[in-house]
Amino acid sequence: MQRAALRALCGAARAPPARFFRAALPVLAADKESLLQLRRRTGLPFLRCQEALLRCGGDMGQAEAWLQEQARQQGWSKATQVGGRRTREGLVGLLREGPAAVMVEVNCETDFVARTPEFQRLVEEAALGTMAHCRAAAAPPAACTKHMLQADELAQLRTGAGGGPLRDHLALAIGKLGENLTLRRAAWLRVPEGDGYIAAYTHGWLPAPVATGPPVAMGTYGALVACQVPEPRPSVATLEEVGRKVAQHVVGMAPTAVGTPQDQPRGGGEEEEEEETRLLAQSFLLEPGLTVGQFLGARGGPLAVRDFLRFHCGEETPPSAG
Repeated sequence: MQRAALRALCGAARAPPARFFRAALPVLAADKESLLQLRRRTGLPFLRCQEALLRCGGDMGQAEAWLQEQARQQGWSKATQVGGRRTREGLVGLLREGPAAVMVEVNCETDFVARTPEFQRLVEEAALGTMAHCRAAAAPPAACTKHMLQADELAQLRTGAGGGPLRDHLALAIGKLGENLTLRRAAWLRVPEGDGYIAAYTHGWLPAPVATGPPVAMGTYGALVACQVPEPRPSVATLEEVGRKVAQHVVGMAPTAVGTPQDQPRGGGEEEEEEETRLLAQSFLLEPGLTVGQFLGARGGPLAVRDFLRFHCGEETPPSAG
């Protein structure tokens, strides 16, 4: 009996010490669905989303708000680190809504980041914020109006009622993408609702739409052309066709002024024609035998160009238009 007791005591002495583990909280099926949903909403890693849900007792709204605040803080910190890097890539975004149209330029460091849904969403948010600002800025105009926004003004715009400023969206994107990003500029054109029309064209690779609202066209070049429409008013299909061709010409030939319908190319040589900067006097890109003014007279009925905007992503000195 004593020997058995001694063997038991010796065995216990030789046994390894007990270890205590803190078991992870089980994730139920409902929690997994919440985790996936939170991941889709925020684009943040699963572990961060799980941490947010645990901190907030499974409340989706609180978890998302906590994650966004954390991401903003990390984004501002990251923005300080990468702020000196050059941003020559990016996208131009265009949005048309009736008699108003906006164009924005958002820049990044690499073409790879420009192709990501996160970056494209930032371009979309910038366009939506600029359109909201355009709509609220003034009453519908009696003539064509144009307005330019620089980077600091653009960063203060909000994407909608109750939405945060674009600078916060920029910080979130920097935190997620790890590159320096800049809201470079924005502009809008507005025309009278009765006899106005705005044509648009983007050039370059076109990403798949990421918008859930109005579609924002994207490319590396963009142009908006404000027109006065004659009576009888041409069909929508004709306006779209003619307007798109003129906007395409603006992208390709980079005019700096509208000119008048009576303008003819300066000089007669090929070199002088290439140096012509008045839109209506330029040789039309798609029909070189005509000037733009002559093309509009023949196809537009005549459609009268009042103003235009042209952006080239990453250009050093934006050309003035007017």
